[in-house]
Amino acid sequence: MNVAWGSHLTEETKGLDVIGIRALDQNIEASLTNGITTISIRARYIPILVWAIGQYFIDESAGGRVRHDKEARAVYLNRVRYLVLAATFLDEGALRMGAMGSDSFSEDMATLVSGKAVRMPDDGNLAVLGTYFGPASALGLVESRPESSGLPFGLTVRGTAIYHKRSMALAGTGVVELLRDGGELTYETARAAIAAFSLARTTEFTEEAELLRQAFSEPWVPNNALAAKRVAEAYQRMAGTRAWISQELEKDPASANDLIARTYDRAVADGASGIEREWASFEWHRRVHFALELLLSAVTETLRADGGLSITQVVETWASIHNPLPMSASWMSSVDLAIAAVEPILFRSGLLRTSDFDGPPEAMALGAFKLLVTQARDARSIGLTPGAHAGEAATAARAIQLLASGTGSLADVMLAICDECVVQRHIQNTMRKMGNQQDCSLRFYPDGPVLVPTEIDFNPGYSGSRLQNTIRVLADVGLLSTGADGATTAGGSA
Repeated sequence: MNVAWGSHLTEETKGLDVIGIRALDQNIEASLTNGITTISIRARYIPILVWAIGQYFIDESAGGRVRHDKEARAVYLNRVRYLVLAATFLDEGALRMGAMGSDSFSEDMATLVSGKAVRMPDDGNLAVLGTYFGPASALGLVESRPESSGLPFGLTVRGTAIYHKRSMALAGTGVVELLRDGGELTYETARAAIAAFSLARTTEFTEEAELLRQAFSEPWVPNNALAAKRVAEAYQRMAGTRAWISQELEKDPASANDLIARTYDRAVADGASGIEREWASFEWHRRVHFALELLLSAVTETLRADGGLSITQVVETWASIHNPLPMSASWMSSVDLAIAAVEPILFRSGLLRTSDFDGPPEAMALGAFKLLVTQARDARSIGLTPGAHAGEAATAARAIQLLASGTGSLADVMLAICDECVVQRHIQNTMRKMGNQQDCSLRFYPDGPVLVPTEIDFNPGYSGSRLQNTIRVLADVGLLSTGADGATTAGGSA
C-alpha cells in the first residue's frame, strides 16, 4: 500500500455515509420532526436533562461565582444517565429501548436488580447532553449562552418551569446530593427513583408531562423575528407530521418505515401534496442514495476480489460475468432498451427490502440500475425535478440526470454514474473528513487510473429514519398510544 494513504486503514472507522450523500434526505426528515434525531429515542431524557442542567449550575454556583468545571459536569451528567438506567431497569415491565448506558453498565444493573448496592460512576460522559440537547433546544427548553456569560448553555423560561416542577418533586429525596456527590446507590434508593427517572413513567409526573406536551405542541417565541418565523414553521411541519401519523395509524397500525413506504406508494400512484409529499420526497431521496451505495458496495467487492482495477475494468468485469438475472443480457445493449426492460411497477409494493438486493457485485449493480430507473420514473409522478433547485444534493440529482441523458450501452451509462457519483464522490468525501481530523473511511484509493482496495467491506443501507423515534417520543409524552401488542396506534392526549 502507498503509505501516503495511511498505514492503518483497516483499523479505522467503517463509517456509514461514506459517499457523503445522505445529508439531503436527513435534512428533509429533520425539518418534519422538529429536533428529534435518529438517536434521540425516549422523551423522558428531555425534561431530565433540562432539570440536570439547571440543578448542576445551581450547585456549582452555591459558593459564589460559577466555576464551570467541564470535567465535573461530565461526571455529573454521567451519574444522571446512570440513575435513569437504574430506575428503568428496576421498573418492572418498563420498555428499556433507548436506555443509555445499558451496554456499559450491564453488570452493575444485574447487581442492582439482585438487590445489592452499586457505586455511582466517578468518570465523565456527555452522551445525554449530546443526544438530547438538540431536541430540548428545538422545543425552546434550553439555549446556548454567549461566551461572556461564563456558561455554555442554560434554561429558557419554558425550561425553568420544568426545572421547578421536577425540583419540587425531588425535594428531600436525597437524589440531588447523590448526583452531586456520588457514592453508593442502594436498591431501595433506585426503587424510590423509579417514578422520577424511569423512562416508562413520563406521563406520571403529571404537571411536568403537561409542560412537555405543551412544548411539543406550542411554538416558543425567540427574540429575533426571523428566528421566530423559523420556529413557527418548524412547529407547523411537526404538527402536520403528527396529523399524518395519526391519520395513517387510524387506517392500520404499522411501523414507521411501513408508514413511509405506503405513503410513498400512494404518492407515486395518485400524487401528493403538503406533508405527505414531503415524506414521499424524503423516501425518494433515500432510495436514490441507497442505489448509489449499492454501486459503491459492488465496486468495493469487485476490487477486493480482483485487486487493483480501473473503474472501466470494474464495469467490464460485471458485464463479462454470465448471470441468470433477466437484465444480464442488457449490459452491452442500448441503455434505452435496458431502461424499457425495467418493469413499470418494480419496487411498488410497500417497504423496500434491502435484502432483495443481496448477491454478487454484478447483481447488486444491476439492482441499483433498476432502482435508479424506477426513481427517475417516480420523480415525475410525485412532482420532483432532480437538480432543478440550487443547493439540492448534486450527487443524487446527477445520477438521475446521467441515466436520463445517457447514450450508448448500459455499461457506458453505469460507468459514468459509478465514476462521477460513486468513486469520485467517495474519495472526495473521505478526503474532506480526514481534512477535518475525522477517521479515514476509504474502501479504495487511486493509484494512477487504478483503484486499490483497502480490504474494508461496505454494506449498503438506508439512511436511518427518525420517524420511529418521533412516534416513540410522542407515545412517551402521551400524544400517541401504544397497543398491548406493541403496535403504535392513533390517540393519546391532545
